[in-house]
Amino acid sequence: MYCSHEAREDSILLSAFIKIVSQHEYDTLGEEFEKNELRILGEDGFTKMVDKIFVIEKKLGIYDLSQFTPGNI
Repeated sequence: MYCSHEAREDSILLSAFIKIVSQHEYDTLGEEFEKNELRILGEDGFTKMVDKIFVIEKKLGIYDLSQFTPGNI
């Protein structure tokens, strides 16, 4: 399910976004996202959150997306 979403995001949305912002604006946004991630999640915060989410999903029995995805995608 996520693969098709990611493909559209990477190919359609990102290319359209890059056309409407300057390189400086794009770089500045990237820096701001990094600062916010560090401020909100702390050092190695993204990796720590992914690990926490995996533990929660495993406890809920929803960590294997193939059980919710019809057919082989």
